[in-house]
Amino acid sequence: MKKILYLNIIVIILILVVNVAIFYGINLPLPFDFKGDFKEYGTEYILIILLIIGLLAYLIASVKIRQNNFKNKFLSTFLILNSLFLAFLVFEGTSVYIKKKKQLTLLENEYIKQAKKDIENDSVTYKFAGGLAVSDYNEETENKIDNIYKKYGVTYFSIGCSIDFMDIKAQEKYQETVKSYLIKRNGKNWEEKMKSEIEKIKTDF
Repeated sequence: MKKILYLNIIVIILILVVNVAIFYGINLPLPFDFKGDFKEYGTEYILIILLIIGLLAYLIASVKIRQNNFKNKFLSTFLILNSLFLAFLVFEGTSVYIKKKKQLTLLENEYIKQAKKDIENDSVTYKFAGGLAVSDYNEETENKIDNIYKKYGVTYFSIGCSIDFMDIKAQEKYQETVKSYLIKRNGKNWEEKMKSEIEKIKTDF
């Protein structure tokens, strides 16, 4: 009986682990944050399902078949039902992960194509998340800053406050594609030089 009990504990732990994995599969490529995302895992629903499975196992074990021990019948039935539930979660989780992975790959390919197009047009665009802050500088200073960006062949574009982790992850392919081009175009450490020029304009304001 102890062996069956231990197996039940292992299967329940695996169910909880797989449930967490499914959450990150659905939200691919969300960074792992167990403490921060704990409330989003839906663990309470898994526990409710386990209670239902336990009740079902109890009812099945209550049916008198030969002289089998009730505890053995309950634990065995509970193990079988939990194993089926685990198999279902693994199947669903794998399906979701594959689907999300395909979506990410397609989005990455789109960014690579866009990067090549922007390189041809000599106009690289870096997207970033953030609100539309009110500028502290006058129009003349803003134009000077924009001219520096143009000098280095880059543009910075705000996509708003909402954060799409899949889009952010896919943008890495864009950045990888344009990186060597911008170094060849502007020289090494071009970003530091650009920031230095912009800071000088801001200081002179």
